[in-house]
Amino acid sequence: MSESLYWTWLSLKLGDASPYLNTLVSKYTSPKDIFEASSSEILSLEKIPESVKARLTDKNLDRAERILAECKRLGIGIMTYADQRYPRILKYTSNPPAVLYFKGQPIDFDNKFCVAIVGTRSMSDYGRDMSYKFAYELASAGAIVISGMALGVDGMAAAGALDAQAPTVAVLGGGVDVVYPKVHKKLYNNILKDGFVLSEYPPGASADGNHFPKRNRLISGLARCTLVIEGDERSGSLITARDAIRQGRPLFALPGPLCTPNAEGTNELIKSGKARMVTVVDDIIEAFNQSAFPDLDINAIGEMRYDSKKAASRYGVESKKDNRKKVIINQNQYNDEDYSEPAYVSGFESEQKEEKKEFATLSVPEKQIYDCIPEQGDVGMDLIVAATGQSVSDVTMHLLSLALKSAVVEMPGNRYRRT
Repeated sequence: MSESLYWTWLSLKLGDASPYLNTLVSKYTSPKDIFEASSSEILSLEKIPESVKARLTDKNLDRAERILAECKRLGIGIMTYADQRYPRILKYTSNPPAVLYFKGQPIDFDNKFCVAIVGTRSMSDYGRDMSYKFAYELASAGAIVISGMALGVDGMAAAGALDAQAPTVAVLGGGVDVVYPKVHKKLYNNILKDGFVLSEYPPGASADGNHFPKRNRLISGLARCTLVIEGDERSGSLITARDAIRQGRPLFALPGPLCTPNAEGTNELIKSGKARMVTVVDDIIEAFNQSAFPDLDINAIGEMRYDSKKAASRYGVESKKDNRKKVIINQNQYNDEDYSEPAYVSGFESEQKEEKKEFATLSVPEKQIYDCIPEQGDVGMDLIVAATGQSVSDVTMHLLSLALKSAVVEMPGNRYRRT
């Protein structure tokens, strides 16, 4: 039997957004070994909940076989965790999926400069214009724009990249053969012409409301950084912002007009120091070592040939109707219910109280890099790359994250020292 079958079986047993894949991968050499392990061995595993252990003792492969057959019938590709095409950048996250399903032209996430653009479904005219502008200019410069193809900001980000004649990526909350929202069918088809659609959910899976907060970790996890265009304090885009922070990825946000609901979330991200304020695309690109991304050329950004309103019509991008007042004083709840999962929203709000703790936490690769920097003096990036064995692009990404966490500071000559 193929390894894909066992990886598909494992993904079904673990469920979406499982934090236990890395634990199992570190103990077993392949999913087949997990499948063939005795029930007593599985039940004796440490750091795995009893409910997950019980599922792993189920050796029925019927559903996994049906999924693979459906993928073959529909022309849907599969990337397993062990596949060379599987994004290494995603493996750095705490809960990577065992399997990714996809359609379209695969993207080299590890070597391309990928930027996630997210925001509210109830976008304003300002949000529409800025989503389009930033996506268009980033794509023109050679970046890959990643979004969730949702109503509002996500859809306009994809439209901007398409108008720049660049491939773009949509990470879906259902099967890659399920267009959601349905009104974005035209946008979906245009993305697939040169771009890429992927999901951790098998073919036919509905776009359930519980899927979207979990899906968001993939949007930020596949990107070098995340840009939040607009969203109020209850916007689902703040879930993606939270995920980016947890993953050690730089977070950027656009400032918005005071007393406007859609600016509440982004302004707070900037005010709290969780996100770096941007006003032009250069603010994002210049924050990275451009030599690590040879396809990136900030000078390639030209004058936009289309406006956002026409682009929305051309690709069928819709926005959620916003019935809120534009000026609200002394009101904390705006009912911008991008998701129906209040637990995730309240989770972000509770994390705002632990801001310093969040920035003090280093990921494993960040800690590896930090340990290479002497307590006194500085060190060049070339020595960090040689000492850690990480690629130049990965070291660049993690050094920027360390700088945003105030752990290191960049010196002249591409050298770094501890703060």
